[in-house]
Amino acid sequence: MKRVICPVCGKQLFIGDKTASCENCHLYDRAREGYFYLLPPSAKKSSSPGDNKEMINARKRFLATDSYLPLADKLADIINSRFKGAITLLDAGVGTGYYIAHIAASRLQTDDLIGIDISKEAVKVAARAVPEALLTVASVYSMPVADGSADAVISVFAPFADREFARVLKDGGALVAAVPAERHLIELRRALYDDVRPVETKLESEFLHKASREELTFTFELDDSEDISALLSMTPYVYRAPCDRVKEVKNSRHMSITADFSIYTFTK
Repeated sequence: MKRVICPVCGKQLFIGDKTASCENCHLYDRAREGYFYLLPPSAKKSSSPGDNKEMINARKRFLATDSYLPLADKLADIINSRFKGAITLLDAGVGTGYYIAHIAASRLQTDDLIGIDISKEAVKVAARAVPEALLTVASVYSMPVADGSADAVISVFAPFADREFARVLKDGGALVAAVPAERHLIELRRALYDDVRPVETKLESEFLHKASREELTFTFELDDSEDISALLSMTPYVYRAPCDRVKEVKNSRHMSITADFSIYTFTK
């Protein structure tokens, strides 16, 4: 039973082929792509929150190169080392579905998969990538997921809503969060800026116990200007860097790039 709840009243949603409804008769239609839109108007800060279609298409193209496959493998290894039986796995910030699909494919069991993202464009893509998952448009800060219903939560480059993660996790459950480390995309940043400063995200939580922090660093090669442009379009640099530098990078035909991540495991 997928423990998804009504975003209006908090009662369990009963999922049908075409609709989802709760005991208070709140009704939600399943979109043509297969997802449910469960983001209340009060949670929206714009008419179309989250990454737009252009950014999602760029992310989809770049991830299709499997340049971040070592990260997906690492996340799968962490989940598989902790959980041997079938679990409920929640991807909070599912994006295009790349990471949850990879983890699901690595599992010996059939897990209950839930994916949440505030970007409707992202969830549309994820619905095609992971059709077996229950996918919803929602905020990670107010997830339509029942208390204590997830064995594991993954958060990859997504907002760190640790209070909400603690709420939806079962006792003994685990959160695995991946964030950029100091040298992440250093070559790309050097091509865009004269003054490149270290950028690193450190995660702390008063609601969950930090069990471990691991570093994952590797390099990948991009030999297509479209793939390089897609990577750049996934980052905020495309909007912040000087226009001439952005154009130069987008026209590059080859780049060797460092990926540098910190991967945290928190437990409840």
